[in-house]
This record gives sequence, structure tokens and C-alpha cells, in this order.
Amino acid sequence: MNPLAALLLCFAAFTAGASSQPPKAAPAPLDAAPRPALMLIEADIHDMDGFRAYTQAIIPIVQRFGGTYLVMRGQRQDLEGDWGTTRVVISRWPSMDAARAFWFSSEYQDAIKLRQGTGSFRVTLLETAP
Repeated sequence: MNPLAALLLCFAAFTAGASSQPPKAAPAPLDAAPRPALMLIEADIHDMDGFRAYTQAIIPIVQRFGGTYLVMRGQRQDLEGDWGTTRVVISRWPSMDAARAFWFSSEYQDAIKLRQGTGSFRVTLLETAP
């Protein structure tokens, strides 16, 4: 057999054997623990006094469920787009589950009634990057 044909046969046998091996298991995730979550609220307040009563009622509830406020009051500088009078509130939670436990708790569901009629709101929950 000519040396080139022998080399090609060896290569074909090698690659056929390699493809018959079972695939390697996927590596375990680097961070299997729940990741923190952020609750982002956009608020256009029309009744500030009523809204203040709501915020005073929910702060201790947020704390009991492990939430902390990152942005609530303070200076704001709009860098792009027209934000108008929209307020932004950001809270941090130990996990998506902890934030949902707060949001759907009977304590918060009672307190959110204080917010009705004080403005318009958009709320989203975001899981943080690993």
C-alpha cells in the first residue's frame, strides 16, 4: 500500500473512533445560587401627599422581605430623551422569588391600595447578571 493511502486510512480510522465517543458533560454553572433582582418603578405622581402615605407604609414591608432601596429620592440628570416628571425608584432584592413574595404578600396588597389614584406606574422585575 502506498504511504499516502496508509496515512489517509489511519486518519479516517482515528476520526471515526473520535466521533463514536460519548459527548462530554456540560460544565456546571459558575453560580447556581439565586441571583439578586432589581425592581424598577417608573412613576408619574399626581397626588404627592397620598403617595407619601403609601411610601411610608411600604418601607417597613420592603425591609421585612429583604428589599433595600437603591434609588428613591435624590438628584437626577436626564442624559437622553424626555423623562418629563417621571420618577424612578429602584429596589434590590435577594432574588426574584423574594421580590415576588413581597409583591404578592397580603401586607403589600393592603398597602398598595394607598397608592390608588396618586399617579400612574410601571413596575418591572429584573434578575441581575451573574
